[in-house]
Amino acid sequence: MVNTKDEFKELVSSIEKQSWYKKPLAFGIARLSRGVLDKNLILEATYPTINWNENSGSGAVFLAAIKQSGYEIDINRSEAVFPLTDNFLTFCIEAYKPFYEEKEKHKNLQVISTLASLPIDSGLSADDFRVVFIFEDDKPQSVETTYLKLIAKHTKKVENLNLEGVEELLTNCAWIDGVPVELEWLRQNEIILKVADKFPKIDYVGKYSRLLKHIILSDDEIACKGSLLK
Repeated sequence: MVNTKDEFKELVSSIEKQSWYKKPLAFGIARLSRGVLDKNLILEATYPTINWNENSGSGAVFLAAIKQSGYEIDINRSEAVFPLTDNFLTFCIEAYKPFYEEKEKHKNLQVISTLASLPIDSGLSADDFRVVFIFEDDKPQSVETTYLKLIAKHTKKVENLNLEGVEELLTNCAWIDGVPVELEWLRQNEIILKVADKFPKIDYVGKYSRLLKHIILSDDEIACKGSLLK
């Protein structure tokens, strides 16, 4: 049980001494947008907040929570993506206990608290989320880490990121009100949608989400339709 900030520091220190621990370069919890025809196809990953070379204490807690959930952590890999579980959330909630009175200062705590209190009728499930880590800035291996890097490029002003091969990972979609939809689904449903006058207005077709869906610009920045890749 963690009751004080000193106990939190002791917990983090003990985690960092474990043989399975490797300090993440970046981490966060992603909400996934999946295909309609292929539920295993991930079209986009949205992060309420990301951590890039910062908040190492939370990174250690997230990794320990993954370990406590029964998953192995391969420190030889450049990245890792794990399911979000009740055990993960419970471990994090217990670890963050000393910070609840100042929750507004801690974005990772806000994310954990929000996920743990999602109402049953929210329409969301654990399968809509993933816990994502990047250990080395190597070629991305997943949609989740691709989006983490693209967001970091803009919000953290991280330059010279390795984005090799991201075109092969991402799917060309129709973007409708900011939501990616498989082009094949539109083809299969074109007639019934047009007969019913319900064919959607397509904003654009492409592999990348718009910048402004993920990034809140500073007061002196201006953007319109730029994609995350730019």
